[in-house]
Amino acid sequence: MIIGLVAFQALILLLWTLAEPLRARPSLQDWLAAEQAGQLLAPSITRSAAGTMVFVPTPEMTAYMAQAPAFWFFATDGDMVIRGGAPKDLDTKSDRGPSSMLRGATTLLHTRAGPVGLLLGGQQGDLLDGIRAWLSHRLRRWLLAVALIALGTTALTVGLVHLLLRPVRLAARAAAALEPGRHAPALPETGVPAEILPLVTATNAAFDRLEQEHERQRRFIANAAHELRTPITILGIRLDELPEGPARQKLRQDVQRLTLLANQLLDLGRLQHAGPRHDRQVDLVALARDAVAEMGPLAIDHGSSLAFHTERPRWEIRGDEQALRGVFLNLLGNALAHGGKAVKVELRIGAEGSIEVADCGVGIPAEARGRVFEAFERAGGGAGSGLGLYIVREVLRAHGATIELRDGRPGAVFRIRF
Repeated sequence: MIIGLVAFQALILLLWTLAEPLRARPSLQDWLAAEQAGQLLAPSITRSAAGTMVFVPTPEMTAYMAQAPAFWFFATDGDMVIRGGAPKDLDTKSDRGPSSMLRGATTLLHTRAGPVGLLLGGQQGDLLDGIRAWLSHRLRRWLLAVALIALGTTALTVGLVHLLLRPVRLAARAAAALEPGRHAPALPETGVPAEILPLVTATNAAFDRLEQEHERQRRFIANAAHELRTPITILGIRLDELPEGPARQKLRQDVQRLTLLANQLLDLGRLQHAGPRHDRQVDLVALARDAVAEMGPLAIDHGSSLAFHTERPRWEIRGDEQALRGVFLNLLGNALAHGGKAVKVELRIGAEGSIEVADCGVGIPAEARGRVFEAFERAGGGAGSGLGLYIVREVLRAHGATIELRDGRPGAVFRIRF
């Protein structure tokens, strides 16, 4: 926009400058000759030590006057008048200036003595020399004018845009702060320029529709999980009535998977509706130690081993103890379930403020590492529901923490940073 404005104004000025000779009177050649004579005359008009205006011809001016013996001029700064050229042709009746009988070209000339009014006549010059003199003088002034216009236009446009678009920047920051499932206020509409207000209003309406749809999906997941718990419980009770055998064992594993899925869906619904509570101090070291102890029997059943190491005796944060316990249990259970037979799992707490759950198992395929934290993604297959790591990431995000997957070589390493 700034470039366009400057270019348009520069074009108008250039056309006005180039059209100046077309307005010349009485003829173009006389006008160009006067232009050339004026530029030669300007360096010759200066001031003496006493401050009076004097005519001291330069060598170029002397040569010009020798070639144009009929050339004459009067120059005035408003207080005094000086004259030069062919004195025999001048009417000197008045010591204040030329008589009214003189006829010549008039112009305002910028000299070493300052701006002066100039009346001249008898000028001579070649047409091409006149054009070159005119262009060198006028285009130099044109370039200076364009530079000043560019600076002024840039400063004015940037200032106005910065001022007028301030409400738009506020709306952009509000849009950047929006996250799914969080009831953030709508984009501010106060002060937004009228040209942009329809866009902001339509965006707010779109956000409202998306939030309503998201809320319906959350309610559906929560209701489905609640509805599943009762038939799953009944199914488990009826399985106990069946005789022992491979079929009963397989069905029990399927029921356990359904139970896990229902519980994770309920946890997800709780997380999306209310989010983790930050109403108490939680010691992460003690919580991690308890989680390792709780998963110990499961590790023994799998023929695996669990280890716990900490470089911090205590690490308290404000958060939701139940949700954070679920993070540790999910990560440890995931390592035991997918690490392979006789896998070694270790939970480490570093002095610099990091928590790692590492195993020496089969690891996670490289092509699946970018998707392990997405909902219903099961890296490398397995019997899980694909919700555990997704819930882990969302709980940690709500606590201002991050989690990343690293290659343990062998195995996998999940690193948490608060």
